[in-house]
Amino acid sequence: MSAQVSLEAKKAFLGWFLDRYQLKRRESMWILNYLLNHDIVLNKVHFVEAADKTNRGIVMSTIGTDEEAFLFYKSGSEFDNPEQAFHEVRLNWHSDLFIELVFQDAWKSVEYLSVLEDNPFYSWNDAIPERTKKDAEKALEAFVMNIQKQRILSQIDEALENDDREAFLALSKNLQAVEKNMMNGEKNPNH
Repeated sequence: MSAQVSLEAKKAFLGWFLDRYQLKRRESMWILNYLLNHDIVLNKVHFVEAADKTNRGIVMSTIGTDEEAFLFYKSGSEFDNPEQAFHEVRLNWHSDLFIELVFQDAWKSVEYLSVLEDNPFYSWNDAIPERTKKDAEKALEAFVMNIQKQRILSQIDEALENDDREAFLALSKNLQAVEKNMMNGEKNPNH
């Protein structure tokens, strides 16, 4: 896991969340209130995405979302009984617990993002299709080449202003090479 989220930050987030959102199952609220009032258990809680990929996770959804109301995951099995999950949380307080909260505009919430941790069982970039990765790499290469081209054009302008023929000729050759690379990149879309 990356940087540990403080107990105070988790408490502040849970208080904020419970004040603003209504969960689809009231037992979900009970579990979150239990965590809010039991520091030793809350210390082992990690707010993540894809809690279903963890060895011990809970997904809770608010009213207004399309997700299942409540799901508990343990060692590859899925349960929808919040009471069973609550007893598991209470009895195994010393084990890490991964919680995913599904609510409207979660990614726009500074409060949520401040406690969101990387899921050690599932990397966000595992979900990115290979084609998208290649397109992003190609766009980044084109961006870098364009910056190079702009820098060389600026240096050519400076060489012309200073009447520096040698620098102008050398920079012109560099510009031609960059433009050739840019053209090759456009001709080879699978690059």
